Amino acid sequence: NEEERQEGIEKEREAIVKECREARQRAAMEVAKLGIESAARENPTATYEHCLMRIRSMTKKGLINRVRSIERGAGKHCVVKMAIFKSCLQDENMWELAKLASEALERLKGLQSPP
Repeated sequence: NEEERQEGIEKEREAIVKECREARQRAAMEVAKLGIESAARENPTATYEHCLMRIRSMTKKGLINRVRSIERGAGKHCVVKMAIFKSCLQDENMWELAKLASEALERLKGLQSPP
């Protein structure tokens, strides 16, 4: 039935968000160990808070363009930026846009590894 299907989707999404949070925490620990927390100092747009502000203040079209812009830029912190952006979109329950960001993230990972 439709209600059970929707409930299954919600549980799956909750699991994805939990997994992403845990992955972010592991990545943050690794980054701290390597002494690379300077990414946020060098590029203040590579922070969770900045991405969350963007997501809450932009239209859907603007967010799509933001994903494209991060990918097109392919700068030093693009993988970190896109990963944070994807996580923020998931946290804000914007699953279609998170899927778009996830696909872009995989393409960026193919181009370069995170700092």
